[in-house]
Amino acid sequence: MPLGTQQQQVVSAARFVIDFPAPLGRIAFQELGGITSKVGSQEYIYNDDRGHTIHTKQYGKTEPPTVTLKRGLDTEGSKLIMAWHGLARSGDPKARLDGLLTVMDASEPPTIQIVYKLHNAWCSDVTVSSMKAGSADVATIECKITCEAIVAA
Repeated sequence: MPLGTQQQQVVSAARFVIDFPAPLGRIAFQELGGITSKVGSQEYIYNDDRGHTIHTKQYGKTEPPTVTLKRGLDTEGSKLIMAWHGLARSGDPKARLDGLLTVMDASEPPTIQIVYKLHNAWCSDVTVSSMKAGSADVATIECKITCEAIVAA
């Protein structure tokens, strides 16, 4: 950061919502586990015209961006997530959707902090937390959304 400039206000997030076309629609989450996008590096070694060995790093294999979200296990939201994941498992092209991930603060009404556009997203992983009979713990469902691209809107 150049001298004399102020840092922008950092995001304090408390609410996370995904919006996709029907039948998925809008689903709220309690936790954003993270957004990951990765480009690997590949070492390239060669000799130049004077016989010197040159070591360079080149762009390597890319991995698709992912978003990990968690929410309480309930009937309606969990049914939608599992159905979406089921479409992806069966290879149905309808599983790939364009949508939005909205990050909001805790104010009432909530203020939008950041919006991410998810392009050709599908639910690639689903994990339901372990449960124990007689326990008062809240069961959760975690889903990993894999995309072709994630762009801050």
